[in-house]
Amino acid sequence: MLLIEIIQAFFVLLQLYLSLYRNIPMIKIKKIEIINYRSCFDTTIDVQENLTTLIGINGVGKSNILNSLQLLKRTNRNRFFHQPAIQESLKHSTLKLDLLIDEILVVIKADIYFETNENNIDEIYNADIRFRKSNDIEKKWCTIDVDLFGYVERMKFLKKAIADKKIQDEYLTSEEGQTAIKIVGFLSGISYYSATQFADPTRCPVSIEYDDVNRLGSIRNKDTHTKFITDSYSLFKNDKKAFSRFLNTVNQEGIGLIDDFSFFEHSLSSNSYHVKLVSSINKIEKNKNIIIPSVIVDGTTLAPNQLSEGTFKSLALIFYILTDSNDLLLIEEPEVCVHHGLLSSIIELFKIQSKEKQIIISTHSDFVLDKLQPENIVLVNKSVEKGTKAKPLSKALSAHDYLALKKYLQTSGNLGEYWKEGGFEND
Repeated sequence: MLLIEIIQAFFVLLQLYLSLYRNIPMIKIKKIEIINYRSCFDTTIDVQENLTTLIGINGVGKSNILNSLQLLKRTNRNRFFHQPAIQESLKHSTLKLDLLIDEILVVIKADIYFETNENNIDEIYNADIRFRKSNDIEKKWCTIDVDLFGYVERMKFLKKAIADKKIQDEYLTSEEGQTAIKIVGFLSGISYYSATQFADPTRCPVSIEYDDVNRLGSIRNKDTHTKFITDSYSLFKNDKKAFSRFLNTVNQEGIGLIDDFSFFEHSLSSNSYHVKLVSSINKIEKNKNIIIPSVIVDGTTLAPNQLSEGTFKSLALIFYILTDSNDLLLIEEPEVCVHHGLLSSIIELFKIQSKEKQIIISTHSDFVLDKLQPENIVLVNKSVEKGTKAKPLSKALSAHDYLALKKYLQTSGNLGEYWKEGGFEND
């Protein structure tokens, strides 16, 4: 009997493990409600199934919306102080998500306690996450143990489906537990790419040690420039087909950003000495494996740190759009440092990839809007009394104005021009 239970648990684990890596997202956000996070006093956003674009002038809270979702991702790195005195002194925000999981609506409520440090990074101290399935007759709330975040992270990064007894007993033997694992996999896999994340290519390393690619901790703790080189080399080494897809997207066969991107492997010998006794010294010879990235642009071979900021940022952004296997991508101001011809190609790439994963963009570029449809747009504004508010374009405009916009797009112009001319100011 015990053997049968072990076998059943193994197949449940295997199914959950594979579900974390399937290409077609099985989890999508339908609605987001943010309470008491920065300028989001009580902000509700209806999210499109594929591509949602938050537009608005600077300072209305677009970044706050994206940052609030990252609180959910970072709950696996919290400090968890449960003393009431400490918790009362912390900031407290509540996020509610309507998720579609295997065509079933699931409501998530997360109470998150945190502090914002001098670098404007939210450090989480405690989190209470619960969920409720819409098809549950009892309408009961199920609590997600924060230990589950660490378990799912191990499944993803270590590629192992191994459960300790607590996970085995509480999560793998029930439908609610399996749903909890899927939710945690989704939340911990939220990806964020900002306008400044890949700025200043001079910060990019000229070379990396091969061990850096194989050591999980060293990869996760590196800056975004080094991580991009490490990630791209890992793809180059381990998945030739996926790397070729990326390369053919950015080279002359695709958008023409570069000619080629490759890596050279070198082995260097080095000596070190170990003193056992005063008169006993052992000489130790070691080999250090060095990886040197190389980019060819207009026939000239360059190191990544010699690329222009726009080229490097676009190269990295396109790489992650194509290779990021997570269900939700948050992208802030993709237009920064990118000329319009290239930006047009990147937006088209967003639209194509949004068929496989959910993408939320923030922008204040009328050019970005030119490439989108009204159903992709959420207008964001802010007032002193109400804070940040977000409405889909179809709800922000009256039925008459929305019909006029549709007619305008068919006969006169595009969304960017309409916004620039003040056509959205009646919301």
